[in-house]
Amino acid sequence: MISAIVFDMDGVIVDTEYLDYQLQSEYILSISKNSTPLTKEDFSSLVGRSGFDLQKRINQLACTNLSSEDFEVAFQQIERHKYHPETVVPIFRKDMVAILEWAKSQDIKLAVASSSPLDAILTVLDVCQIRHYFDRVTSGESFKESKPNPEIYLHTLQSLSVEANEAIAIEDSPSGIAAAKAAGMRVLAYKEERMLIDQSGADHILDGMSEIYSWLKKEVNKAGIN
Repeated sequence: MISAIVFDMDGVIVDTEYLDYQLQSEYILSISKNSTPLTKEDFSSLVGRSGFDLQKRINQLACTNLSSEDFEVAFQQIERHKYHPETVVPIFRKDMVAILEWAKSQDIKLAVASSSPLDAILTVLDVCQIRHYFDRVTSGESFKESKPNPEIYLHTLQSLSVEANEAIAIEDSPSGIAAAKAAGMRVLAYKEERMLIDQSGADHILDGMSEIYSWLKKEVNKAGIN
């Protein structure tokens, strides 16, 4: 039985995770004091991180001691570019609208649980004209710890009045997958091969929204037959 579907945003609803990967990689190279060339694996280790966890990892990779103030200035610039409407529209995964329409027709609740700031989440949903589909929008900035801590998912499920075993999370990053699994949810990973990220913690790794949509419909139909 599926009573709710909870979407991550970056790397799922919009392809901002890969853009973030590119922008962060460029930034690290510009400040790096590391004498050892950084690898694709190094940069991929940033995926899904945010806040102090991200700052700490960047300092490790670049062999720097970036202050919180410097970090905030740099990443505000990245965020402004990443979530600008002209950036968002071309990388919106429009085929997800079919999932949203179908879910509503099945009385399945919909939510977003993203580590991004609430303003950024709402901007993306508004620009993509899909905000009205969601019953709940939860930002990681409301919690002390970000993903992989499951708190954002536990809070979202509670607000939807849905049990974890009746909810599906759609994620892409290892930290997001771990957070949803720790909350007791089944997880569908949006397959990502451009970055070296481990998605093996998900219940299923599916190639795009069309495969995710097919899996969801089959699962609901199977429950109906039973």
